[in-house]
Parts: sequence; C-alpha cells; structure tokens
Amino acid sequence: MKTIAAISSPIGAGGIGIVRVSGDEAVGIADTVFNFGNSTSIAKRAVKQDWQPLKMNYGTFVASDFCDRGYAVYFPAAKAYTGEDTVEFYLHGGVRIMQGALSALLERGAVLAEHGEFTKRAFLSGRLTLADAEGVIDMINADSAAGLRAAYRLMDGSVAKEIDAILSGLESLIAGLEATLDYPDEMEDEVLPTLGEGIDECLKKVNALISTARQGRIAKHGINVVLAGDVNAGKSSLMNAMLKEERAIVADVAGTTRDTVEDSFEYGGVRINLVDTAGLRDSDDIVEAQGIARAKRAIENADIVLHVIDKSAERRSELEFDGKMTFTVFNKCDVAGFAIPRMAYTFGVSAKTGEGVDMLVQAIVSMYKENGVSGGEVITSERHVSALQQAKRALESAIASIDCTIDCTLIDLREAYDALGQITGKTAKEDIINTIFSKFCVGK
Repeated sequence: MKTIAAISSPIGAGGIGIVRVSGDEAVGIADTVFNFGNSTSIAKRAVKQDWQPLKMNYGTFVASDFCDRGYAVYFPAAKAYTGEDTVEFYLHGGVRIMQGALSALLERGAVLAEHGEFTKRAFLSGRLTLADAEGVIDMINADSAAGLRAAYRLMDGSVAKEIDAILSGLESLIAGLEATLDYPDEMEDEVLPTLGEGIDECLKKVNALISTARQGRIAKHGINVVLAGDVNAGKSSLMNAMLKEERAIVADVAGTTRDTVEDSFEYGGVRINLVDTAGLRDSDDIVEAQGIARAKRAIENADIVLHVIDKSAERRSELEFDGKMTFTVFNKCDVAGFAIPRMAYTFGVSAKTGEGVDMLVQAIVSMYKENGVSGGEVITSERHVSALQQAKRALESAIASIDCTIDCTLIDLREAYDALGQITGKTAKEDIINTIFSKFCVGK
C-alpha cells in the first residue's frame, strides 16, 4: 500500500500539532524533511540519519518555505499503531505550520490519507478488530465518563474477546456437524448428544450481551429524562435548576412552554439529557396543541419521566405515564411551606431555591449505576445489537431444527457465526468496513 500522511491534531492554533506518515517509505520520506539538531541543510547531508526506534528526536523540520523546531519519533511496524513503519512529527501547532508540514510530506512521495485510514490499516494488519476500531471513534466522540469507560472496553478488545469466545464455540459445533456428515457411523454418537447443550450455551452468552444494550445506550448517549406535568407546575424552572443555568424561558403565564426544550449535562460521570415539555392539558390553541403532541412523543422515548406537580396548587390533574419509569416531583415546596422527605420515586424540591434538586439528580444517576452502566462489557453499538439479534434468531432456529436434519442445523449455525463475525470483522463485508472507517477524521 502507498505511504500515507495526514495532520492528526485538531485544526487551529495550539501549543503542539502532530503530523504523521505511515507506510514502507515513511522513514525515507521523514529523512528528507527532518534534520536531527538545529541544522536546516538537509540537501547537504551525505547519508541518511540513524532513526532509532521509539526515541524522541529533537530537530528541525524543513518545509519548502519555512522551518520549525520540534520532535520526531519513529515507530517500527511491530510497534506502530498501523502495523507498518510510522513517523510522527510534533511541531508548533499553528495552522500554517501543519499545512506546510503536510505539504512537504506529500511533495516527497506520500499521499493524503483517507478518513480513518490509519486505523483501517491497523485493522487490516490484524492489530485491531473491527469492534476495537469502533471503540476508537467512540472514545473520540464520548461526552461523558460513562461513555468513555464503555468506549475503552470496546477499544481494548474486551467486547471482541466475548464475541470471539462465542465464535470459538460455534466453530467447534460446526466442525463436529461437518464431520458427522462425512462420517455418520463414527461421529453421530459423539457429536449429537451434546449438540443441544452446546448451542444453548452459545445462545445464553448472546442473550447476556443483548441484555446490556439498554445500559450501553445510556452509557454512550445518556439518560433521556422528560419533565412533564400540568401547566405552570414549574417544569422549566426545574430544568434550569438541574442545569444550573437559565436555559428555558420561565414566566407566571400558564402555557409559556409550547415546544420541547432540550439540553444536557454530566453528573457522576453519566450524561443526563433533559427535555422540557409543554404542560399537558386540553387546548384549542393550534400552536400549544402541537407542543402537547410533541411532549407526548418525548415521553414515549423517555428513560425516566419526571412528573412535576405544583405543591402549592389547590387543584391538579391526575396524569399517568403507563410503562415508564416515573419520579413524582412535588415542586414549589418553599411556597407551600411543606417539605416532603424522599421516598421511593417521590421527591420534594424547590426549583426556585434549589433545595432537593441535587438529591433528585443523584437518584436518576444512581439507578443506572446500580444497573451496571459504570462497568463491565456492555453493547453500545446499534450495529452490534443488530448482529447479536440475528445470531440469536439463528441459534434459536438451530435448537428447533436439531430433531430435523443435520443440514438445517448446520445452516443455522453458520448464519449465527456469520452474524457475530460481522462485529469483530471476521466476516464483515467491504462496504460495512468502509462505512465504519468513513466516520473517522482524516488523521486517525
């Protein structure tokens, strides 16, 4: 493959910028633009420099129209991220410096890397599985500590190991059935009695991973919390109190919020996605009615509904949120002069003074921490969930076909293997691989 180069640090002014070059010609190209020490006379150098592996070399980067002093490190293929010779330059982080350094590398024979090509080469060289590579992009994009932890478990190969263990079991089952087809008299009594048990064990492991998908989604994207209730219950004020900023418009006029207002924050390492909604009531106002319809859709997608009730109001409607985890939140307790001690899923707060708000937020986060968001192997990718679901259906079909013919069972087991192999890359098609790496930045 051609030697590639790209800027690996974000574009913009900064203390340090990174340009990397990877491929068979990486050291040769690097030697034409970098002088150890302060000399800028690369053309007068009689021999190539001694690029010692994994050593931070101080020197001068010489581009066509400028020079810069910085460092360069040579990573031999066996130690490099890409699995091929790589040189990284650490220069001053100016936009013009980065662009000029990249141009110098391209002028000397490198080609501009495509999106995610460095990581793609790591995958093709066997240094990463496809799932590991997806963990890399999740690490870059994570916006909470829980998201980072889940991404790291994916990136370091923990999830791939779980999948590989299932694939190994399937390989044994498939090999046994193929041998039975070839030598039925010798192998049937050895393979068939334990076949159902082996398939069931694989199915249990697949189901265990599928069961973590909800926690994985929350770790990656956050908890969806919807504030709902009567008009003028103080939902917008409570949202502002939870965010600790004036995000939603607050007024004494009932029906001020006519559309959903969304924002998020991190607490205890978990991202909380808040959605403030229009007060739920019958309305002839066309705009307000549309807001109420959007509120109902938001509730359908909520992980938790905060049913906000004005404690100071003499009357309030009875609202129900069937099938949703619901916290009853009595607001305006400072006005009512009534404090409600925390009970199961019931809270008393004052959005105005902030009293009780932190306790409410802690309860939201602790519920999901207790369910395993903060640790362990969790499935965070919708692509992985889809593959696991496909494998589950194939394994269930295999169990049902055991009493029919070996051929049917074998087809089902191969389908399950193919589905799970899509996760690690063993059976992934080229278009899937290209789609995944297209989501990366050019320099990663």
